[in-house]
Amino acid sequence: MKVQAPFGFVTGCHAGDKFLVQATLASIRHFCSDVPICLVVDGDFDVSDLQKEYHLIVLRVSELPSEEMRKLMSGNYRAKLAAMWEGPFEYYVWLDSDAIVWGDFTPEVRRDVDFQIFWSEISTSPDATEVPPWLPHFHFDPRKLRNFDADFEWRGKPYFSSGAFACRRNAIPFEVWRRTESWEQQSQGLFAWGEMGMLNYLVHAMTQRGEIKSVMSDLQHIWAHHGKGELMKDCVGADWHFPKKIRRPRVVHFCGRKPFLFDLKAYSRPFTIARLEHHRRQHGELGVWFRVLSEDCQVLARKVRRRLRR
Repeated sequence: MKVQAPFGFVTGCHAGDKFLVQATLASIRHFCSDVPICLVVDGDFDVSDLQKEYHLIVLRVSELPSEEMRKLMSGNYRAKLAAMWEGPFEYYVWLDSDAIVWGDFTPEVRRDVDFQIFWSEISTSPDATEVPPWLPHFHFDPRKLRNFDADFEWRGKPYFSSGAFACRRNAIPFEVWRRTESWEQQSQGLFAWGEMGMLNYLVHAMTQRGEIKSVMSDLQHIWAHHGKGELMKDCVGADWHFPKKIRRPRVVHFCGRKPFLFDLKAYSRPFTIARLEHHRRQHGELGVWFRVLSEDCQVLARKVRRRLRR
């Protein structure tokens, strides 16, 4: 796909999470109404309703020009990488389908760098002597990585969730990604959590070698990690609508426990507001709640069926 705009938002979905990405799209349109949006679609299901409603540029994984890319990205978390190599924007913000825009943070997006890490802290001490157990679980195993990149320094880095970040198109060339994928085939368990471990490694390794320029910005909020206090304050007095004032604009990412109403252990209010906002475009207030509850009932029914089969 040819570049169509200098900057935009990109999100994506497969058939099972289309109902979630509706909230992502609604939040983008509410807070950043003039920014173009690309939807990466993994599968052959219909998204014409979303395309019409949000004026989307649709990028289908099945239509990528490279057969190698199609095989790499089809049916897995790597589908988001289509925007890096074939997306319509020179620079873009990626959001997973369980993330929403919470206020207009676009003035904080650094287009003068190749990759902007959305994270709030340095994850490992620069003088760490042992590999923390969460690093190979969520990202990569530095001990195995020494066999392929002995010079890489894993300490003192911000290890981020890849559910939200900003990136220049082709910041990581496909050839580099393909070569790094081959390491995983030689050393099982080298990288973890879909594409997240490899993306973290490549961003930090290429930055260390001076091949790209990256920065860290506190623009991704995961309530299970950062707490929900700020979000709850934002929602005071807003009822079930987007707040008129957001104290600290950023991406709110609901990874881990998904933001379903039936999960009493999950904090879901901001995401539910975005889901309701989507349905308000077509339905009255009673109808929007019916739609959200119906979506959650379908998810719950699928969970029950899977457990019964097991």
